[in-house]
Amino acid sequence: MSLLDVDSIDYVGVNNLFKRVYVGIFDDLDWDDEATHFALLTKKIDRYTQYIRSGQLLTAYPVVRGYPVVFEYVAMRPMTRSAEAFWKTREALIRSVGYGVRCRTVDVRHALASDTLVDTPVSATATAIGPVANLPAPLPLSAAAGAREELHRDDIVHGGRRSVLVMRKKTSAGR
Repeated sequence: MSLLDVDSIDYVGVNNLFKRVYVGIFDDLDWDDEATHFALLTKKIDRYTQYIRSGQLLTAYPVVRGYPVVFEYVAMRPMTRSAEAFWKTREALIRSVGYGVRCRTVDVRHALASDTLVDTPVSATATAIGPVANLPAPLPLSAAAGAREELHRDDIVHGGRRSVLVMRKKTSAGR
């Protein structure tokens, strides 16, 4: 989802343990045009408030009746100083209406950067389930602490832009 989709709810998460319901706003835009960004964010918050107050949230999720609602703002890029000041005013408004607020920034740049370990992308046929062969021997337990930085080329599989660590199953021989 995107902040540009002001007429849709990005996600609804229910925490049954702590009895809370989270409505999330994903902000994937940069802060180059702050006025437009502020307007979109305000509009999105207003739509969420309408969604909750109209009873659509309880219609879609009847189990959350009585749970406090928390607005969760997830930004993909760090805020500027003026954006932080703007968000503080939005937080105050959301809290004054009776909802909780959570804000966090998620750095996704490392997932978007090109990785030099494997140059060719994984094809669709490589994702088929089959026997695993030619895996390197597992690291001994004494080397596990330093193993995080020293991943072997065979241990990482790239599917598009995401890196996946291949886990090896121990055999009965203890290898």
